[in-house]
Amino acid sequence: SNRFNIFLHSIDARYQVSWHPGWKDHMLKGRLIGHFLINSLEEALFELDQLTSEHGDDPNTLLNHLERLESRDARTFRQKPADTKVWDEDGAVFSKMDSAMVLRGESICHTALLPSRSRLEGITTENESGEFDKGVNQYLMETPEDGLVPVAFDMNDRQRCQELEVDHKDFFLVREQDGWVSAIVPNNKELEVYRRSTPVEGIIVMCLKICPFNKCPDAYISIDEVTRGTKLFITVDGKPVTTVQKLDSCHILEGEKGIRWGNKDQFVLQFRIKDPGTLNVLKISSFVVF
Repeated sequence: SNRFNIFLHSIDARYQVSWHPGWKDHMLKGRLIGHFLINSLEEALFELDQLTSEHGDDPNTLLNHLERLESRDARTFRQKPADTKVWDEDGAVFSKMDSAMVLRGESICHTALLPSRSRLEGITTENESGEFDKGVNQYLMETPEDGLVPVAFDMNDRQRCQELEVDHKDFFLVREQDGWVSAIVPNNKELEVYRRSTPVEGIIVMCLKICPFNKCPDAYISIDEVTRGTKLFITVDGKPVTTVQKLDSCHILEGEKGIRWGNKDQFVLQFRIKDPGTLNVLKISSFVVF
């Protein structure tokens, strides 16, 4: 009888629906995951005890041994052929993009989603103090003075119960009334933290904010408008994006010379929505650079 009684643990929790098993289902799954983590910790301590008997109890010696094992596993993973059958079925995309690169290659993700290390440590917004930037309320946002695409959030996505404030689909917001806005991907902080060990392919993937049940409000402009060249304009280092290639729920940006924009560390993306008299928006959850 208390399956949907939100007042047992919180006040006015959002997104409760009659077809969901309720908070007790979450509690059960959480406890199962907790037991799994405890068992994993127990196994790790047992293996650590074995390593101590083989290599001594010096922490640095044990750490070096474990790092060597980790490096070996990483090399084995990268050298092992990737199963690309599912991806290769889409010949239109992967005739231009190596599917093994998607599954084995390095990339840097510039994301607004929470929870993520990039957001929580201020890497996405290049916060000098390394602290979390909440972003700006989309309904109270003014035109960015610096001309950069801001990180924004929807207050309707926020919970009134603080204990539930952990998972949000925040986004980079492009609005018609703001004119041209830009984003540098990856930014300087991301390059510093997420150092690459392989050359940049110059492929940029843009993932849009997912709407509930894939039904977006009328004000959401379609990414396909970039192909028509009348309402939505995107450039990469000043060169126009002429079309996009769908990749699962994201889109690969393509220009006149294909999907590769050059072997460089950073790219300047510019956005413009031209639809006077409207309040059209483009909401982007993440940029991924291969």
